[in-house]
Amino acid sequence: MKKKVQAATRHLKQVDATLKKLIDRHGACTLFDNNGLLHRSDFHVLIWAIINQQLSVKSARAIENKLLFKLSTDNFNQKSIDALSDNELAGCGLSKQKIRYIRALCQASQTRSIPLERMHEMDNKQVSDSLIQLPGIGPWTVDMFLMFSLGRLDVLPLGDLALRKSFSQHYSLPENPSTDDYLSIARCWHPYESIASWYLWAAVD
Repeated sequence: MKKKVQAATRHLKQVDATLKKLIDRHGACTLFDNNGLLHRSDFHVLIWAIINQQLSVKSARAIENKLLFKLSTDNFNQKSIDALSDNELAGCGLSKQKIRYIRALCQASQTRSIPLERMHEMDNKQVSDSLIQLPGIGPWTVDMFLMFSLGRLDVLPLGDLALRKSFSQHYSLPENPSTDDYLSIARCWHPYESIASWYLWAAVD
């Protein structure tokens, strides 16, 4: 993966002068480092993504840490979460809505109604079509899963507010950009949209 990221960085520096400046400023991309989500279970990453929906990184991390502490583990799994009551989950900071999403994911994992064990063999659309059936799993959550669990390099998570904010800061976009405005900039990044997105995130952290 390290060589792929290095190839991606070289490509992005060649095709986009703005990204070249960001890459030079922020250094090596750490998206897939050894301590990252890529080395956690697919189930763990989906729970992580649900927790992070529409929250700041700081707030989401606090909830995640409380839940992991409650479970006495560093990796979410279906059986340990099922053993907790809704009140215990709420005590970790989870909303009723997110508890419902997590319960649905646990059930799907238990019954194998979604093929988590085969996701690495599926293309991006197949993964999306499978996950989107679950309540609370939308395009943003799918994109996070594709990037952080499956290690896909060609993901552009335009549903992410911070990413769109960084686009606006670093590119000459109209006041209310359309999807096509973003895509026209990102077209030259292919097939390394995930790496470009990481640098745009780094630029607004």
